Amino acid sequence: MDIGNHGEFDSTVDDLFKGNTFLADARYSRFEILLEHVSRNRFTIFMVLYAELFKLFSGESRCSVFFDQAVELVLLPPREQASIINDPVFQIWTGQAFRLTNHFLVGKSESTAELEKTLFEFPEMLDRVKARSKSVVVQNDPPVYRFDADPLIMQATPPSYEFPEDEATRKRLERGGVSSRFFADVVKIALLRIEHTWPACREQMKSLIKSICYLPDGTFRSCSASRYTGVILLASRDDSILDLEESLVHEATHQLLYHVVEVSAVVDPDASQEASFSLPWSGQKRDLYGYFHAFYVYIALVKYMERVRSRSDEELQRAQNRLLFILRGLIRALPDLQGSEDFTPHGRQLLENLAAEVRAMESKYAGRLAAAAPLTTTPPVLGATA
Repeated sequence: MDIGNHGEFDSTVDDLFKGNTFLADARYSRFEILLEHVSRNRFTIFMVLYAELFKLFSGESRCSVFFDQAVELVLLPPREQASIINDPVFQIWTGQAFRLTNHFLVGKSESTAELEKTLFEFPEMLDRVKARSKSVVVQNDPPVYRFDADPLIMQATPPSYEFPEDEATRKRLERGGVSSRFFADVVKIALLRIEHTWPACREQMKSLIKSICYLPDGTFRSCSASRYTGVILLASRDDSILDLEESLVHEATHQLLYHVVEVSAVVDPDASQEASFSLPWSGQKRDLYGYFHAFYVYIALVKYMERVRSRSDEELQRAQNRLLFILRGLIRALPDLQGSEDFTPHGRQLLENLAAEVRAMESKYAGRLAAAAPLTTTPPVLGATA
């Protein structure tokens, strides 16, 4: 099956990238257009999957429940349909079914047994998504899960995190760290501070972060991955509420870039995946796509830290120090990225839009940069970028 970002929306996608960074200080209407494109693309992928599955199993009565419920989904009112299609669990299921179907069609798999098992799981998955949609609609904050996360989310997170399967291990791990309920309350406080500090960023988060997994035994501080878009992992390794605000903004910005890439790739698919770049902030190695992800996220963090006001003197100083540290890394990273020939046309345009932002920041903070200590790398920071 071949799914590409082509067709009737190409011209508007070109317009979408013109002078746009997609960050929260860009026009919100363009973010809404991005969400609409992503939703339409996801619906198209589901319809292509449905068509291929119909060719394979239309005569099989054992698959009739899937086909009946899929048709019901297609006929739902647009708003209700979109809430289901864009749910992280639904997206994980679609990705698994699409991959298994493709493997069978190209001869990588000789049997449809695993694919059929996935189709049989569709009704229960759909019921879980609908139930969660009804429970979450009355609240603005994303739900926080521990070992009660959806089974498909738990399947998708490795190697970022492997959920233990046995109850004894789960009970032992739950005795470490604070309770999930307590952590959820702390997250609410951080989200309220983000709303006060940068309201447009908090508004974007409502569409980008659908679920949070609290995993204090994780090997990361925070983590995201495109294979479970809409879900972020937090290990509660932040030293302050300001640090947690940074983690949330950081991961929301990864989610934002995942959405952008769903509409149009920013790095050539044939580009080298060798981790040949060193992140200026940590020294960690990344390929071009991972480097660009970090660059994108850290621009958002500078924009956030410069909006931190009405805090204690100590917190204001920490925000300022963090801003300058991140900005020095952005200035160092810019020539690396601009020197690469592996960006797509849309990726190049986005990079240049971001470069203009970095140059403006460099000019704005020139005096403070000159007075501040030079950049040195720190221990590995926030999560995954792929």
